[in-house]
Amino acid sequence: MKCKSIQQFAIVRSDSAAAFEEELNARIRELSDRSPVVKFDGLTAYISYTETVKIPEDVYDEYELKGVKFHCEDCPMFEPILKEDGTEDKRIKYGNCELSKFGRTMKDSQACEQLFTMIQNGRVGLCWK
Repeated sequence: MKCKSIQQFAIVRSDSAAAFEEELNARIRELSDRSPVVKFDGLTAYISYTETVKIPEDVYDEYELKGVKFHCEDCPMFEPILKEDGTEDKRIKYGNCELSKFGRTMKDSQACEQLFTMIQNGRVGLCWK
């Protein structure tokens, strides 16, 4: 994901010192996480700050911006290691995956772009636990 910084400006102006102080302090609190820099000209304040914009580069980034994260164990291509009785062996933290470079992947690894592509194409539909 690419991050782009853009300089932005805000102007605070008032006729009375009390109102100016209150409005300026409120605006600086609002912009405190964006590194504000203030310049004064009488009862006018020019605030410059930096806005960071995230630009997705692939399908995974698009979902991450929406707050959606998947792990390999969420993918239908992931095959957990089974015990002799056919149940999943919860002690083992990896599983088989034909999409993985070496045929195995960790359960909690970040899901590959293939999963997100399959979701977008409608080949895979996932339900939240």
